[in-house]
Amino acid sequence: MVGIQKRESEATGITSLKIGFNNVFGYYLETTNTHKDKVPEEWVRKQTLVNSERYITEELKVYEEKILGAEEKILALESRLYQEVLANLNQYVIFLQQNANLLAQIDCLLSFTEVSGVNQYVQPQFAEESIIQIKDGRHPVIEKSLPIGESYVTNDVYLNNQTQQVLVITGPNMSGKSALLRQTALITIMAQMGCFVPAKSATLGIVDKVFSRVGASDNLSQGESTFMVEMNEAASILNNMTSRSLVILDEIGRGTSTYDGISIAMAIVEYMHQGKKANPNVLFATHYHELNDLENRFERVKNFHVSVKEVGKKVLFLRKLLPGGTEHSFGIHVAKMAGMPSVVVNRAKEILSKLEESHSDNSGKPNKKTSIDNMQLSFFQLDDPVLEQVTEEIEGIDIDTLTPVEALLKLHGIKKLLGTRK
Repeated sequence: MVGIQKRESEATGITSLKIGFNNVFGYYLETTNTHKDKVPEEWVRKQTLVNSERYITEELKVYEEKILGAEEKILALESRLYQEVLANLNQYVIFLQQNANLLAQIDCLLSFTEVSGVNQYVQPQFAEESIIQIKDGRHPVIEKSLPIGESYVTNDVYLNNQTQQVLVITGPNMSGKSALLRQTALITIMAQMGCFVPAKSATLGIVDKVFSRVGASDNLSQGESTFMVEMNEAASILNNMTSRSLVILDEIGRGTSTYDGISIAMAIVEYMHQGKKANPNVLFATHYHELNDLENRFERVKNFHVSVKEVGKKVLFLRKLLPGGTEHSFGIHVAKMAGMPSVVVNRAKEILSKLEESHSDNSGKPNKKTSIDNMQLSFFQLDDPVLEQVTEEIEGIDIDTLTPVEALLKLHGIKKLLGTRK
């Protein structure tokens, strides 16, 4: 093309001559209107622009056909050569697959070696019993994403379905409960993959399954709420776990009312501890501090907490797993750290203080006498005789046969009853 452009430019004296291409009429010669009178008669005008004209020639058409024909020939040649290669390799397919499999294994093991060396992983030990004993365990992903200068806080985990089967882990939000659960599961999986693990030492029994119920997601397209998804996953765990399984549960029951959630969480822990068919090792992170009572009822349930330190009005997350439960979640502190408006944080503190005061006296028993100013927890007291009378009135109404006039009369009667309370 460069040769044609140079030759035609010299022959015609059109110094601004250019050759272009478009999908409408292929290759063309373009010249400005200034040199329009120099265009040879054999050029065929194809397009007129504001400041230029476009032409085609028989030579360009022939050249275009050669190029397009060459592309088709190239494609056909490549296809034929590819088919010939496949035909020649067909007799070696089994050997090639074996080589590919071996190379994949070598690549995987080399990756294990490199990551273990760079990150100072250790060789895990395996035991006959169902045990997970990790010393100074770390999360392999989180430790690589920490800010410069900040070191990962390691933790020890001990599980044995004969002596310490279920760890109920309490602690504030953002304290590291979820990371602890995940790193235990990852270390277990990595060890059985044949990789060294991020810990000072690790002794593990063979684990047949790792079950997790962490995080939450709605399945609205199929009519399933967050709580329904949570219960489906929990049910699957309880129906498929064995005594060789590892189960990590994070905030089971939070998708429903408090008492329902506590009841479900307790029942799940009891089932896994007392199960006749399976007693898996379990890490159970929760904000339901009532679950700490399970340690007194079941010998293999142990309470642990992720520690924090209060310095004045601030909370420092130490991220260290320690024995014993805790009764504080520090949710308001977390809300403040997240940038919640100070007026909301301060009001939350006031409400929390009044709620704590109203729900317990010095003996720790419920206190019904204390009122909560500026709050309306219910329409009226649950033991109000007027409420009982109104309830009886409503329950005695036959809605199917009730006329509009009768409904108004009933509503007027209920209103009169409520008026007597003033």
